[in-house]
Amino acid sequence: MSEDHRHTSTKRKLAAIMFTDIVGYTKLMGSDEARAFQILDQNVNLHRTLIEKYKGKFLKEIGDGILASFSSTYNAVLCAKDIINTTREEYDYKVRIGIHEGDIVFKGKDVYGDGVNIASRLQEEADDGCICISEVIYKNIKNKTDINAEFLKEKILKNVDHPIKIYALEEGNLDIKTSRVTISEESKPPLKSIIVLPFENISPDPDQEYFSDGLTEEIITDLSHIHDLLVISRNSAMTFKGTKKKTREIANEVNVRYVLEGSVRKAGNNLRIVAQLIDAQTDTHLWAEKYSGTLDDIFDIQEKVSRSIAESLKIQLSDTEKKNLSIKKIDNLTAYEQYLLARYEIWQATKESLGHAIQILNNSTENIGRNEYLLVALAYAYFQYVNLGIDPNIKFLDMSEELVDEALTTNPALSKAHFLKSAIHETRGERKEAFSSIKQALHLDPSDPDSLMMTAFLCGIVGKPEIGKPYAKKAIEVDPLSPIQYCGEWWVNSSTGNFDRMLEACRKMYNLDKENLLMVWSYANALAYNGKIKEATNLFDSMLIKNPDQFHSMLGKAQRHALNNEKQESLESINDQLKKAAEMDHLWAWILADVYSLIGEKDKAIDYVERATRDIFIDYPFFNTHDPFLENIRGEPRFKKLMARIKTEWENFKV
Repeated sequence: MSEDHRHTSTKRKLAAIMFTDIVGYTKLMGSDEARAFQILDQNVNLHRTLIEKYKGKFLKEIGDGILASFSSTYNAVLCAKDIINTTREEYDYKVRIGIHEGDIVFKGKDVYGDGVNIASRLQEEADDGCICISEVIYKNIKNKTDINAEFLKEKILKNVDHPIKIYALEEGNLDIKTSRVTISEESKPPLKSIIVLPFENISPDPDQEYFSDGLTEEIITDLSHIHDLLVISRNSAMTFKGTKKKTREIANEVNVRYVLEGSVRKAGNNLRIVAQLIDAQTDTHLWAEKYSGTLDDIFDIQEKVSRSIAESLKIQLSDTEKKNLSIKKIDNLTAYEQYLLARYEIWQATKESLGHAIQILNNSTENIGRNEYLLVALAYAYFQYVNLGIDPNIKFLDMSEELVDEALTTNPALSKAHFLKSAIHETRGERKEAFSSIKQALHLDPSDPDSLMMTAFLCGIVGKPEIGKPYAKKAIEVDPLSPIQYCGEWWVNSSTGNFDRMLEACRKMYNLDKENLLMVWSYANALAYNGKIKEATNLFDSMLIKNPDQFHSMLGKAQRHALNNEKQESLESINDQLKKAAEMDHLWAWILADVYSLIGEKDKAIDYVERATRDIFIDYPFFNTHDPFLENIRGEPRFKKLMARIKTEWENFKV
């Protein structure tokens, strides 16, 4: 042993460890070495300055990474935030940061321990320009009003023998990457859970993309009929289309154990399909198969894939499940192709794509006949005009209902038709009929996320949230990356006055699709309900700047003025379009009731509460107690009389 080594002192202490890394530094070194060294110097100088500012200790450089320690977890987080914001605002590079608190060992100029390793691994989990922290850090800073953090997932990190709960800071423009939003802090995914990744189209014709997407959809549908298997929905699965992420990373994001991936080659009537099932926890292939045939064999291939998965996971199929796997979706294969092509367009959810879908379906029904699947797809396209606010005209609702009824006459066992029927009933305010239709939809397909979410939503607006909570939870489990599925969670929590949980659900909706006006409005509305008026106002204003003529922007304008005691401006914002929408839909009537109540227009506020509660929105506890913006009118005789009426309806209505 050398003399230097014998005299090296060793110290152990508890500290908050911060590990930072420059995004894309290795690639930059390969293309512009001089620029890379310049950034490295900038980064070191910035870190030394800010670490000293927050009373930390600059420990060492590790390549382009920097290791620092702090005696205060709060200071460590503040320092990390400052580093992220400074690099974004003043420099042209980004860093990732991980923070953990634990025992570390100082030995000479080096530092060791699990705290260092975990901080390093947390940094690897952070998105570009973002910060990940461990649970111990989160517990220390969660009550700080100037810091927000959100749970991402629980994961076993490399060289760590126990799972670590990972949180991401969300402060200002430090946004959590949308694809990482999860709803559970469970450490392990369900034992029998799977995501079917979009099958890759390797056909000579790139226009056959819809066929590979359709095959993905049909296998998901087949698997969702297996009772013992949790299957991630098509909506969430499609977010990984074209991704370069590793299988394990994808599985972690949606909290499943198994991943099915594959490819499709379609040339004329000939097919070649490759599929493989992977255990994401061990990164091992359970099986891989190649299927060759013609378009006439597609249903047999789908059935073989689904049965192979069930056998690999040791799932005993019931007679009903076996029967469901063997049922062909559409006997007419030309209709089947057109059905898939139209649904692909509908899922794009724009005015242009809906118009294209309707054109495809109208042409198909003329050439093929009025196949029930084509009819349901056409009905859904017309309903989306109303549901998405693209053109909320009653004629589209009527057209949608006529088409659904025609499809159900042909095939009463279409789950999606019953779901759509329930949505139409809800829009019309037909309480019992909406529940009857959604019950039938779930009977036919218990794992359909739309039907699950719709059930939770219906339970919320009739004031029976406890019944709806399990449905809201499962909707998110099977479709965690689709923002609309968090609506059930929103409504069952707002119904009980749990506005903090409502905000959490709406924040996830917003993070998943920040360009969708409905999601932005929902988040802004939830912020307002939690007393975060400034943040809500800023979001409402951003909607007006980007989309001043859209319905949700105009509604938000009326709300933001009311929230800020600007009575005249709020009154001027309530135009004929908003009034018409409120008369057509009970939910928008509720919002206008809030607005009028806030600005002291009590009679008008009660008028709109009467409209909101006229038919299906009979959530007595919400209107009578929970909604903070109706406080101005709760002492009015008209309001009390109205509450007595809906209390009776609420008490007597059985879900």
